[in-house]
Amino acid sequence: MAHEFIKHLKEDHEKQRELGKELQQAKDPKKREKLRQQMHEELNPHVEGEEASIFDYMKKTGGQAHEEALKAIQEHHIAKIVMNELMNLSLESEVFEAKAYVLDELNTHHMDEEEETHFPLLEEIADKGQIDELFELYEETEEEVEKKLI
Repeated sequence: MAHEFIKHLKEDHEKQRELGKELQQAKDPKKREKLRQQMHEELNPHVEGEEASIFDYMKKTGGQAHEEALKAIQEHHIAKIVMNELMNLSLESEVFEAKAYVLDELNTHHMDEEEETHFPLLEEIADKGQIDELFELYEETEEEVEKKLI
């Protein structure tokens, strides 16, 4: 049975998947603004929290976990760039929908990879106590980032 941290991350992923689809389909500028703000507030704290907890831990363990963590951090980097570009884009831009699509594709691919590869690997290399500590670190980091977004 999955650790409560893994369940929490998967719930976050579901929110991001829904927002990603809605954002792509939104045509009304007010709806686009609301959705891109929601996506920004969901995505940034989540990826920063993962990097400070899961991926930092995995990098330190070496081997496959180290390599997977390095790739995941780079995928986060690209998603943050695209998210920032979307935040700075005119709501009526002809590329808004295309950029929202690219963000969703990148993010969906990455979340699938986390759920299929990274989370099972983490549960294999870390015991419950370590994952509990990573969950605490994740939540602390997520909270710090959320404060900066307000």
